[in-house]
Amino acid sequence: ICTSQVLLANIASLYAVFHGPAGLKRIASRIHRLADILTCGLQQKGLRLRHEHYFDTLCVEVADKAAVLARAEAAQINLRSDIH
Repeated sequence: ICTSQVLLANIASLYAVFHGPAGLKRIASRIHRLADILTCGLQQKGLRLRHEHYFDTLCVEVADKAAVLARAEAAQINLRSDIH
């Protein structure tokens, strides 16, 4: 294991200890709630999710991926695409 990997593991461990079980559950619930809000907005705009179940990452079906990515970049929004 690289020392930088150990550093990340230590930080993750300290984060979990600092927040405790209830805190981690609260954080996870907030993240999922925000993903739900985004899902509702996307669906109201007529977009479709690729997967029914998700936690914090949404895979959205769009007609013109390049155009969506260009508009997001112009708005300084980071998106990940399966375009290679």
